[in-house]
Amino acid sequence: MQPRLLPLALLGIGAWILYGCGGGMGTGGTGNGGDSGTAGASGAAGTAGPTAGAGGGGAAGAAGTTVTSRGGNGGTTSRGGNGGTTGRGGATAGSAGSAGTSGSAGAPATSSLCTWPTASGTTMVTSTYNVGGMFDGGMKRFVGSGPLGTSSQSEDQNPLFLLSDGATLQNVILGNPAADGVHCAGNCTLKNVWWEDVGEDAATLEGTSPTQVMTIDGGGAQKASDKVFQHNGPGTMVIKNFCAQDFGKLYRSCGNCDTQYTRHVEVQNVMVVPGSSTSALVGVNSNYNDTAKLSSILIKAASNSLTVCQRYTGNNTGAEPPKNGSGADGTVCMYSTSDITWMP
Repeated sequence: MQPRLLPLALLGIGAWILYGCGGGMGTGGTGNGGDSGTAGASGAAGTAGPTAGAGGGGAAGAAGTTVTSRGGNGGTTSRGGNGGTTGRGGATAGSAGSAGTSGSAGAPATSSLCTWPTASGTTMVTSTYNVGGMFDGGMKRFVGSGPLGTSSQSEDQNPLFLLSDGATLQNVILGNPAADGVHCAGNCTLKNVWWEDVGEDAATLEGTSPTQVMTIDGGGAQKASDKVFQHNGPGTMVIKNFCAQDFGKLYRSCGNCDTQYTRHVEVQNVMVVPGSSTSALVGVNSNYNDTAKLSSILIKAASNSLTVCQRYTGNNTGAEPPKNGSGADGTVCMYSTSDITWMP
């Protein structure tokens, strides 16, 4: 930008003012000329800009014009230099933070799993409920009556509830007597179901598909002189977040059914309180390639006072199957020492 000369006549003074183009707010010195005006002093350096760079110095004021009796006026106030350019960010992005430490393994089941619910009412059952979709019992107690009013160990009893493939039974308490409990004909879910006094079995997985899954999630069972869960058909039974008290076995793969299959059981986050008739937590047939996967099991008993996983040689003749070993073997009984917690 070129400097501009303005006649001081416009300001009532016969002289010229030179307007410098420049930086900060330096003020030009006032000339003290005599007969001949002395040049005004240079403007002071401009004040530093608001950011990093310092302002450039103001341009020197022009010499005052010679007049008869007045000294030359000093150079006009010159503008300081423009502020420095704002600094740019760092060229390299910061390194990513280190990965978080893996969380600790979940704690084993606690006694809260064995907090029994209070029934909201009682319903007598004289014929089996056939459940095709969802049945929510609203925490009522269901008790067998008439043909279902038995708590014997007969294998030929009918159940209080028969679940078809894909059905769900939830928020139900089975009282005493409960006949043969619950039967599942395929994929099914039992959620928050409680057995106050197990008769023959609490629940049985039947069906014929090797991919079917019966899931027992929550709830509890007690007073089962034999088995809590019976597995007659193929497929997988999942038992989790469950409490069992005073029982023979929590799970048994049928040892002498007319038709035998490969069966699998997964037991997760379960608390058990063995009774006088308890012989094992789970029982499986190694000769039919059954598997049992156990994790986060709390046994309220003296250490090693209960067989965790019992292996049998099953048959289809109806004979009593013999035992053929017990304990973790990595093939049939799959668990580690850390998966089992003993609490006297």
